[in-house]
Amino acid sequence: MKSFSHPIYVGLVAVLASAAMAQVHAQEVYVTGGTLGAGLGGALNLSPHFGVHADAEGFGLSHTVTVDDNRYDGHLTLAQGGTYLDVFPFASSGFRLTAGALFNGDSLSANLAPNAQGNYVIGGQTVPALGPSPTAKVTLPHVMPYIGIGYGHKKPALGLGVSFDLGVAYGRPRVDYNVPSVYDPYVTNQDIQDEEQKFTDKVTRYHWYPVAQVALTYRF
Repeated sequence: MKSFSHPIYVGLVAVLASAAMAQVHAQEVYVTGGTLGAGLGGALNLSPHFGVHADAEGFGLSHTVTVDDNRYDGHLTLAQGGTYLDVFPFASSGFRLTAGALFNGDSLSANLAPNAQGNYVIGGQTVPALGPSPTAKVTLPHVMPYIGIGYGHKKPALGLGVSFDLGVAYGRPRVDYNVPSVYDPYVTNQDIQDEEQKFTDKVTRYHWYPVAQVALTYRF
């Protein structure tokens, strides 16, 4: 069982607490969707030039990764929340600079698929597909810094509105590669390490996580 002291749970508690605070102060709640997934959030204006907002999003989909002619079929899970400080340079405008942190539970779990001949290729070694497939799991840091620009969360009138965010979060992916013991007679530890390195080289190119979110807001 996962501990509720895990950073992702701590982060999501902070997100929900901030969203609740926004409602208590009769500010703004919103639904959002984009590259972080779909979710809910809340925003609170602190002054004409400063505000905070927080949200939690999630999504899942099938995803295929090709590494050196090997196909890995898997599932991408997005599960994260964020807390952000908004700086409005112009008191009369909703344009803002935003910085904060993503509390991350994203992961990609993938299985190596046999080639057309019914074999696996592990570190350059061709082996028969005898049983469970080799697997790779990619995770991101539990906390990732974020910086970006946006518009909204500062609507002076009550009722419906929109906001958007464009930015990047930074986090270097980590790969956990596993080859079942049934393949021990066919591959060496070096072969496994070589295959893991190829997978790592593929995914660590993407340590800048693009963020593009649109939200429908409601201000009380």
